[in-house]
Amino acid sequence: MATLIIANVVVIAALYWVWQIRDTVDESIPTIPAEELTALVGDQKADDEPLVILLVGSDTREGLTDDIEGEFGDFPGERADVVMLLRFDREAEVMQLVSLPRDLKVPKPDGSGFEKINATYARGANAIVETVSDLSGIGIDHYIEIDFVSFVSIVDVLGGVELYFPLPARDLKSGLSVGVGNQMLNGAQALAFARSRSYQQLIDGEWSSLSGSDLERTARQQQLIFAILNQVSKPDNILGMQGLIADLGPDLTTDSALGFELLVDLAWTFRDFSTENLEAVTLPVDFEGTRYLVAKEPEASAVFAALANGEPLTPPNTGPPRILVLNANGREGAAAAAGDLLATHGFVAETDNSPESVADTLVVANPGWFGEAQAIVDVLGVGSATDGVVPAGSDIVVYLGRDATSFGTDA
Repeated sequence: MATLIIANVVVIAALYWVWQIRDTVDESIPTIPAEELTALVGDQKADDEPLVILLVGSDTREGLTDDIEGEFGDFPGERADVVMLLRFDREAEVMQLVSLPRDLKVPKPDGSGFEKINATYARGANAIVETVSDLSGIGIDHYIEIDFVSFVSIVDVLGGVELYFPLPARDLKSGLSVGVGNQMLNGAQALAFARSRSYQQLIDGEWSSLSGSDLERTARQQQLIFAILNQVSKPDNILGMQGLIADLGPDLTTDSALGFELLVDLAWTFRDFSTENLEAVTLPVDFEGTRYLVAKEPEASAVFAALANGEPLTPPNTGPPRILVLNANGREGAAAAAGDLLATHGFVAETDNSPESVADTLVVANPGWFGEAQAIVDVLGVGSATDGVVPAGSDIVVYLGRDATSFGTDA
């Protein structure tokens, strides 16, 4: 009897805590009234229906601490630094994401000419929702906005995010400065990585600049999303999930219909989510002069049509993966030996030397190739596999680290 009474007390206390935290978080999550977001679909979706959400990262400097603000400058106004259209099939637990480059050319609503898509945000959230909906032909259910300060806070609440860097990297403008290998980034460092437009890598003792294009930057942002989704610890009970939302909620600005209960429902559905079920692409674009990127047709329309219907955003992988094995352990013939071993298991790989030595072997796969990357780890008998962004021309890159002692000979 005493045990039963204690159990009932615990349950009642838990329910009271849930009720209390719901009200507290509902009040603390900044929301935009429905009358100010008329471009949203507005219809209540059934639990088994996919949701389309527009994710916007604002570049407002408001609230930045002096040390972080100094890295990004003090510029007036607000623009959309990140624009992503997300479709989440809750029943199938599949997520699809299309990144829209901030320099994408879109018509002004008054027909007076064109502007970059990030400039539409200056007229308010409804303007960018309307622009993206018109551009894509897809009705948008919900809106989530995150600014610089909120992004830093979210990453810190999650305990940081681990990214793999094949070479030391920096950006003197954004403040990024990391070494080689797996690096744990705090919120400020993750923000510097996501916003980097002057990205450099240390190659043979010299700093070499990569392309500073909007497309390279978008690829890094997608890499960061994969890393966060892979790393975040998902609570295994509803109370823990509500606590997580309570921590993160105040750092989000949402439409008024995306309240605490729906956020918890989405997060609970998401608890077993694997990035193997996430497909992320950047809208196909062409350069127009030095100012704009323009949607490349018919490829861009095909991506939007696939997103609307929940179909693959890119053609399915029908051929073998393009594999590059890099000798990053300094042992003579290591990459060639690993390539030969992979060949005996049906993998075809090119080999080369990495400019830098790394401690731990890592197999990095473009979205869609994670299963093959894990199979490569199994064949090599060393290392780990992860989603990421690899150099053009490859689907999977093997960074053969110093832990791969069975490959090659000491130089």
